Amino acid sequence: MSERADWMHPEDEHLLALLRTERKDTFTAIAAQLPLPRERVAERCRTLAAHGLVEHLGSDIYTISPLGERYLDGEVGPAELRVTEHEDE
Repeated sequence: MSERADWMHPEDEHLLALLRTERKDTFTAIAAQLPLPRERVAERCRTLAAHGLVEHLGSDIYTISPLGERYLDGEVGPAELRVTEHEDE
């Protein structure tokens, strides 16, 4: 895994790893598998999507992006995790 960007939280890596395994999931399903409330999962997914690590598939469904896969593999550093879009959810 790459060095964590200053805006990232420790739970982000767990969330990305879960999405890598599950391929796509809802906030509720992710929260059931992590020790995090649904609202926190939603917040982190939106932040990760804004930085390109996950993709928003609609409603409350997210999947890991190719950049997120590369991050987990240690191929991407913090400088490459810039804001790519803003989601208003």
